[in-house]
Amino acid sequence: MNTVELLKKLIDRIKKFSWVIVLMGLLFAGFFYYLAKQNVTVYIGRSTVFPLNATVENSVSEKTISSILGLADAPKSFTADASINIVELANSRRTREAVAMSKMPQFGNKTIAELLIEENNKHTGFMQNLHIKMPTDSLSLANSASKMLKLVFSAKVGKNGILELIYKNSSAELAKDVSYIYINKLSEFYIDLKKKKAQIDYEFAVHKVDSLKKALDILDAEAVALDEKTFFTDEQLKRFRIPKINLQSEKQAVSSQYYYAINNRESAAYKLQKETPFIALLDKPEPQFEVVEKSKIIYTLVGALLGVFLGLILVSWKVISNYLGNESNKAIEKASKPKEAEDDPIVETE
Repeated sequence: MNTVELLKKLIDRIKKFSWVIVLMGLLFAGFFYYLAKQNVTVYIGRSTVFPLNATVENSVSEKTISSILGLADAPKSFTADASINIVELANSRRTREAVAMSKMPQFGNKTIAELLIEENNKHTGFMQNLHIKMPTDSLSLANSASKMLKLVFSAKVGKNGILELIYKNSSAELAKDVSYIYINKLSEFYIDLKKKKAQIDYEFAVHKVDSLKKALDILDAEAVALDEKTFFTDEQLKRFRIPKINLQSEKQAVSSQYYYAINNRESAAYKLQKETPFIALLDKPEPQFEVVEKSKIIYTLVGALLGVFLGLILVSWKVISNYLGNESNKAIEKASKPKEAEDDPIVETE
């Protein structure tokens, strides 16, 4: 069987069983359409926020305070090294649980955790979500919703310093409302932590100033007592002069620390009184949302093409296998002929 004969047999075979190919295409098209229909449509709520903490204003004001006090060369103790990472705060379990237990008056005063579980259970089945049983206690409810939020929420900071929050849900209304609550809780926690940090810095600075002031008072008392003891003595004698020199050196060192501590206290007081961080919402999580869903038309076409391809292979396989078998037999016979010729005796004729 040559190539032309093979093609003729294939065409005849395809014509004879064309109904099988069409049936395979229809079956696969219907199956892929069902897969696309089972897909859960997801709405993506994107919002961009900017954390404002007046860093530039604070640095300028600190310079002004230092200039007024004559402490321009004093080292700064309060830097941004221990600043609060807003991305970690957004992705923290504390924030997720606070969002999950927030109540929604527009949904019958239900918590977000209950609404998320109910929405999840609306789309259960083949190629969909797993059914989640509604927890009976608040702790389990918060944990379940926190795990769900962790899978569909993300936060990142762009190159320009703007925080982008992304939340996904199968309900457009929940995608909007949950995003707003997330922003409110994040803003609330961020401001609270910033204020606590400023309060701790201020209390530390005040405690440091008070302790150094007590040390100076003690040194002054020692200096007065030393003067009274050495009033009628020769100050050129080392046993009277050296203690005074040591006391003056120690007081100078403590005075220098006290000098810088006052600067830190004033800086901390300004941060505590003037720094009011807040989050400015730039892009609101409002419709139109970005929609993620599988196209039924594309899935149906892909299924039909795959079914037709498999149908062609199924119908043509018998002809192709026979052709391959014949060709392999011919190759075996051709390879075995030289060996048979060598085995036959050679008869010479005179």
